[in-house]
Amino acid sequence: MEKKYQVFISSTYTDLIEERQKVVEAILNAGHIPAGMELFKAGPTQEDIIKEWIEASDIYVLILGPRYGSLNKDGISYTQWEYNLAKKLDKPMFSLVLTDDYIQKMTEDKRLEVKDLEISDQSYKAFKKDVFHSLVVNIDHPAEIRSGISDCIRDIERRYPEKLEGW
Repeated sequence: MEKKYQVFISSTYTDLIEERQKVVEAILNAGHIPAGMELFKAGPTQEDIIKEWIEASDIYVLILGPRYGSLNKDGISYTQWEYNLAKKLDKPMFSLVLTDDYIQKMTEDKRLEVKDLEISDQSYKAFKKDVFHSLVVNIDHPAEIRSGISDCIRDIERRYPEKLEGW
């Protein structure tokens, strides 16, 4: 019987609701279990709950879109904090990075105001540079999300079977 993996989904939220939904669907279609902030119950602190979920997950996926996101008490975005934690925990991970064309289309479709773009922010640029040191799929169109998820999970299964506990 094939194992099912819990996949933690990390991203900014309000700007990427549609993309997060596509990632959830792609993980479910691949036969695995999505975990993300929209599923969290209230707890001691947001970071404590997130840490527990990342620790319990087999795979970490980042969706990097047009925003750096809300900052935590240390002055970094929660999304980057999650990413750094997954790296520290040595979780198998990959990132779906929305291309500039994709982000431009988001503004053209009025899903995002140009004033809300954070892609020129120095913290965003540094974070994106760090992300490109790991497995990355550039996403030009929403339809590419499903295949990106499936391909990356298979790649992780092949490359890091010893790190995957599964169900």
